[in-house]
Amino acid sequence: MGNKILEVSSLNKHFGSKQVLFDVSFDLEEGEILGFIGPNGAGKTTTIKLILGLQSIEGGYVKINGFDVVHDFERAIARVGAIVESPDTYMYMSGRKNLELMADYYGDISKERIDEVIKLVGLENRINDKVSKYSLGMRQRLGIAAALLHRPNVLILDEPNNGLDPEGIKEVRDLLIKLAKKEKIGILISSHNLAELDNLVTNACIIQGGKILATSSIEDLKKMKKTTFVFDLDKTKGLDKVIKNEYEIINDEMVKVFIDREDVPKLIESLLNKKYKVYEVRMLQLSLEDAFLEKTGGNVIV
Repeated sequence: MGNKILEVSSLNKHFGSKQVLFDVSFDLEEGEILGFIGPNGAGKTTTIKLILGLQSIEGGYVKINGFDVVHDFERAIARVGAIVESPDTYMYMSGRKNLELMADYYGDISKERIDEVIKLVGLENRINDKVSKYSLGMRQRLGIAAALLHRPNVLILDEPNNGLDPEGIKEVRDLLIKLAKKEKIGILISSHNLAELDNLVTNACIIQGGKILATSSIEDLKKMKKTTFVFDLDKTKGLDKVIKNEYEIINDEMVKVFIDREDVPKLIESLLNKKYKVYEVRMLQLSLEDAFLEKTGGNVIV
């Protein structure tokens, strides 16, 4: 177990007579990348705003590095970096000037620290160019650099890949992995795009309708109730006479079989004896989207 740096416990929130959060609870540890996933309107951004003190907490509490956000806000928020929606930058200024302006807000950020975060986010070669000339991925990395100036150990990003092309998504993904591994920063990423998070997050927290449905490691979340293998054959006709396990025909040449791993060789032997050609057998792995759909009962995330 790592050091718990963010603790969200039993958060409740109403907008007028409508309750939008119901006892929302999860933790974030140092070096962890936690995907906060759910459809638009599930309560992700509202939860983040409560964590950051941007909206009032009606029930429950948030502690950051042991300090309560309501009762000790300044110390709680002191080591938090965040980007909610898109990073604020002055397009007519250079990347460096933007960071220097942000550093002035803190008052105690050295030139050496500015240079350090520029190198950390990989903008050394373009930092003196105007932000208007940056790609979306570079602007996002500049925003992350600004959020890192004061050496936070908690980084909160709300939909950081919105509008990014595949190259920009990879740039941000590689940066966040580096920050978590090398800097031991705990990162909370809110997103509804599961494909982009699949190779990034270490743990996931699923929210729907303002309620937490599951919180676990990616590995545990993707575990199937049954081990599933896909058999690539020359035909699928007559399999009911060979396969005694539960199975599902995919097409004329592929079948999905729910079977224990140790029983696979015996099934292959049976298929060969019945004159089936076995071209390939592979274990099926759930994607993050598959796991989400399983947890939410098949509700599509949009």
